[in-house]
Amino acid sequence: MNVMRHVWLLLLFLLPCVAMANGGAEDLQTILEQQLELKGDIEAGRTDGLTTRQVNMIRKAQDEVFKVAEGKQSLDQLSMDEKVRLENALERINAQVVNTRAASDDQNVCWRERKSGSTAKVTRCGTQAEMREAREGARDFMERPKVCGANCGGM
Repeated sequence: MNVMRHVWLLLLFLLPCVAMANGGAEDLQTILEQQLELKGDIEAGRTDGLTTRQVNMIRKAQDEVFKVAEGKQSLDQLSMDEKVRLENALERINAQVVNTRAASDDQNVCWRERKSGSTAKVTRCGTQAEMREAREGARDFMERPKVCGANCGGM
């Protein structure tokens, strides 16, 4: 891995974490500046070790970052859903720069879901692998037969 890739990895990993924790205007601006610099490097062809697919995934995630941040000056101006979208997009970019399946599975993601029996939404966070397991578990539950057999209900 070359020096540029190490620098981007460090920036992509540390800055979003600091920015989300502090919530100041300079932090959102730092994220945007960082992403603009990375975008410039990609457009200039400085994509050392990244496949075309990875570059396209980074571009798509960056589009999401810029869309969420449009018209905003600080992280405090983002809604919870926008913060989740921003964090997920930054994590997707980081996973592509790290370039491993393990990094993709260890990628932290957040999602909003309805609380069971309520219309209230809650934010859940975990790794990509944990989110996939939760979805598969829910899918398995929904696919189970809904009709009781002979011993149903204790009769």
